[in-house]
Amino acid sequence: MNALSPTPSKKPFTTPIDTKRAEIDLGALQSNFLACLEKIRATSPTARILAVVKADAYGHGTDPCVRALLAVGCDFFAVSCIEEALLVRSVCQDEEKNADILILGYTPPKCAPLLVENDLIQTLLSADYAKELADAAKDANLSPLRVHIAIDTGMGRIGYPARTKKEADQTLRNILLLRDKKALDVCGMFTHFARADEGLATSKEKTALQATRYRALKDALEESGMTIPFHHVCNSAATLTRTDDAFDGVRLGLCLYTPPTYKPKRLNLQPVMHLSADIVHIQTVPAGESVGYGGRFTALNDTPIGVLPIGYADGIPRSLRGATLTLQTEKGIYPVKIIGSVCMDQCMIDLSGIDAKVGDRVSFFGHTPTSLTALATHAGTIPYELLCAISLRVTRTYYNKKKNED
Repeated sequence: MNALSPTPSKKPFTTPIDTKRAEIDLGALQSNFLACLEKIRATSPTARILAVVKADAYGHGTDPCVRALLAVGCDFFAVSCIEEALLVRSVCQDEEKNADILILGYTPPKCAPLLVENDLIQTLLSADYAKELADAAKDANLSPLRVHIAIDTGMGRIGYPARTKKEADQTLRNILLLRDKKALDVCGMFTHFARADEGLATSKEKTALQATRYRALKDALEESGMTIPFHHVCNSAATLTRTDDAFDGVRLGLCLYTPPTYKPKRLNLQPVMHLSADIVHIQTVPAGESVGYGGRFTALNDTPIGVLPIGYADGIPRSLRGATLTLQTEKGIYPVKIIGSVCMDQCMIDLSGIDAKVGDRVSFFGHTPTSLTALATHAGTIPYELLCAISLRVTRTYYNKKKNED
């Protein structure tokens, strides 16, 4: 395995012997992409996958992940901001491959020249923003700037609102006005489901309602003579649980990187990242003595503990106190619990009844009995947050298990 920088612009901390690491299987990433593509194409033969690689590819490293996805035919990426988009474009150029790149968030209108020069697609957040962006592109005498229109069907975040008939009617009028904005090339439209990953009956109803609102606006636009060539509404959860809303493309984020909490049938998605740290110190805490800040763990008996060189500065939240991890020793694999408060740079585990030694590896999630979902649930958060929180102090190493096996 070779340690690589997650992005060319950011350099991780490295030591001669890494005691904490995120091992990233690019083959698993490719397999997840292809498995999802096969599922989608079964019902929507021409649909495309927009691979979401924002937030440093969910903490996995934009550069290597984009290269891996390009290698298996991915030709559409989604990011959050122009900085991320420029990085993806740079990787595509380096690989001599063309791809569409959609910026899902806000870009200052003054950046219109950068958007056009790098063939980036900008999301229109509102009618006012569309006017500002069009004016900036026109003033710069640019060729048409490609845009996708965001529609707020119930997320309550960005987009032209379409939650009520009054909102939808006004949005229809505002979008039709874009036909006169020659500086903008409206090549797509999308919405974002707020509760597709919850699995509850009420959540399914909300998702269905959002889809209905979107279809109604799409139909109204077409009846008014405006056909937008590319529509996408499904995120990872909706892609795997709804088969009738693929439209022209789907946005896949989490399910590219880890099996989701909802279990898609007959779809063998794999974890891409394996996060682990080595025991660097072992001691016995006498009965009655405490461990860590605040004394939140007190030993009832003489208790052997191990210290791991990873803490909340590395992305391990304090809320993981009491969580179960997986320890591998020469004699076997054992569940171990985090005891005491997670510190900035370290955390402690209970080694009672285990013959462990310094250098033994403890896995947080990945190819281990401990799952990312279980840890996120324990921490009262979601898998996305844990993945994105892994800091650059944790060395990323990249490999391709499938390629090595072949």
